[in-house]
Amino acid sequence: MRLVNRPLALILAAAVTVACVIVIIEVIAFHIKSGPLVLHWTTWYHWAHRTRWNQLVVEVWSAILIVIGLLILALELKPRRRTRLRLHSRDDAIDAGVTRTGLARSLRAAATGVDGISDAAVTVRRGRARVVATSAGRGRAAADALSEPVTQRLQERVDGLGLQHPPRIKVRVTPRSR
Repeated sequence: MRLVNRPLALILAAAVTVACVIVIIEVIAFHIKSGPLVLHWTTWYHWAHRTRWNQLVVEVWSAILIVIGLLILALELKPRRRTRLRLHSRDDAIDAGVTRTGLARSLRAAATGVDGISDAAVTVRRGRARVVATSAGRGRAAADALSEPVTQRLQERVDGLGLQHPPRIKVRVTPRSR
């Protein structure tokens, strides 16, 4: 949600700034006995003056705004996704971890370090790491033969990191296409 919050905050800040400038312009225009300059606010003023709080239009818009507000509140209260995986530590005062991106890069390096693997794509999600490795040789037999060594190398890498909750590793080796 943090990725969405920043652009929304920028849009909201820009909208509030524009609204403030418009209000300042309209207040100055009203005090110098001029008509509305930017917005024709007098029609809104007269509508609001003759509309009661218990009319249907006010109740509908109030309900819509309450639902939107509750939806935004629920989205903000939802716990963020963990981006850091904790490592074992001998001392409670030490808090160490590895990011999901760092773990993915480490697993990619381990997979491409296996002889016969030319490339690898790694995604680390909640509780699992998915690795799609590309063999240097053509043919399904070459790819199938590399599946076990890649899995073993990746498991050794994950075990060597000492993660408190290591992800399950799912490996797929595909043959080189050209």
